[in-house]
Amino acid sequence: MAGPAANELLSTQKASDSGLKVVLHPLPILEISDFIVRGYQRGLKGAVVGALLGQQNGREITIEHSFSCKSVKNVDGLYELDQEWFKQRLEQMKLVHKSPALDLVGWYSLVPKTGPAALHLPIHQQISSYNESAVLLGFHVEDVLSPAPGDPLPITIYESNMEAEDSKDAEGEDKEMKDAEAATNMVLRFRKLPYTTDTGEAEMIAMQFIREGGANATTVDSTEKHILEQFDKKIAVNDGKGKRRAVAYEESSKPKKDATIQSIEPAATNPDANLTRAEAEYMSALQAKYNATKMMRSRLALVINYLQNLPPDFTAGTQTTSEAADFARASNGQHTIPSNNILRHIQALVTNADLVAPAEQATLEREIQRETNDVNLISMISDLLSTVNEAREAGKKFQIVESARNSRQGRAAAAGGPQYEQSILESELGLAGGGGFEGGSDSIPAQY
Repeated sequence: MAGPAANELLSTQKASDSGLKVVLHPLPILEISDFIVRGYQRGLKGAVVGALLGQQNGREITIEHSFSCKSVKNVDGLYELDQEWFKQRLEQMKLVHKSPALDLVGWYSLVPKTGPAALHLPIHQQISSYNESAVLLGFHVEDVLSPAPGDPLPITIYESNMEAEDSKDAEGEDKEMKDAEAATNMVLRFRKLPYTTDTGEAEMIAMQFIREGGANATTVDSTEKHILEQFDKKIAVNDGKGKRRAVAYEESSKPKKDATIQSIEPAATNPDANLTRAEAEYMSALQAKYNATKMMRSRLALVINYLQNLPPDFTAGTQTTSEAADFARASNGQHTIPSNNILRHIQALVTNADLVAPAEQATLEREIQRETNDVNLISMISDLLSTVNEAREAGKKFQIVESARNSRQGRAAAAGGPQYEQSILESELGLAGGGGFEGGSDSIPAQY
């Protein structure tokens, strides 16, 4: 028989008894974490609470979307939902998520590891008025502040049900016997539910956008800092003509005619400003692969560290799992606690690692070499055809030049007659204008 739970609001029944299955999508997790971060940065005074939207098909609940809610204090000093605001916002969200139709399936809040407390009951009762089987998603901040390697999501999902209040005045054989027909006092208690994660196509697009934004995220450069500093120093003043303009603090005390806006320094050049869209996407893909490789390396280092710190007797096979677990707990963190479930997962990972590499490496290398040779052959043929085409173009140009030269010579011969022939003789045979050779005394016969 299970002992009493440390938290009175937690049920002692097993989660498998209800048969309820929960499928959690990534968008609510992002919205919850964003709401917590923004609330911390802005000094949120109210409670961190929001509604969960999804579908309920029988004993299966899907949590697909969420939105933050406005909370107010009641007469007891506990936070509860603003009914009018929540009703209006819920109708708006249902109208937006009409296809497929989503309904209120639960709510989320900050919950300690020990489970829900009395301060969560007012809001849960309000949510239960819309959905009797509403679930509570508890976000554990302590797991985020002190993370440990290999921890799951800092989330626990609870199901609420009415259970009979057990008598705690007497236990064992001296327990008071009650009449079966007597009225039983029913109390609200929460029970932990197992959940699985799932991702749709639209969510994959959103996650891809977030991944690219995280890959391209850089620190604020000097230009942005300068602009932010200039913006913080500006105030709005009236120039006397019904218009308002931004003026620096130190200049606002000057007369209106002398008040001028400080000049902004020249913007520094951004090294990524000249990248094209394709280059930016390529850089983003490389950064994503680098992040994935880095994460895989850290996970492998974690597995190796886990195996190396197992108790020596357990790795040698002389200790059972329970004995090795007791020995590891007594070592004050010097050895890791062995778990058959984790070891089976590691064994499956090592066994399936061979499936990643091809079975016939030599055949694959020959195929790659054949493909490479085909590509090189096509490239050489393309270069040869290009050279032949250039040679043909040069031959055509040479033929045009020769045709034009011969045409000019024919026209000159027809127009000059004997003078043209004499000029040819003088230029080619070296004859002087008088009919003799240059530098000679003999004359050439006239018939020549």
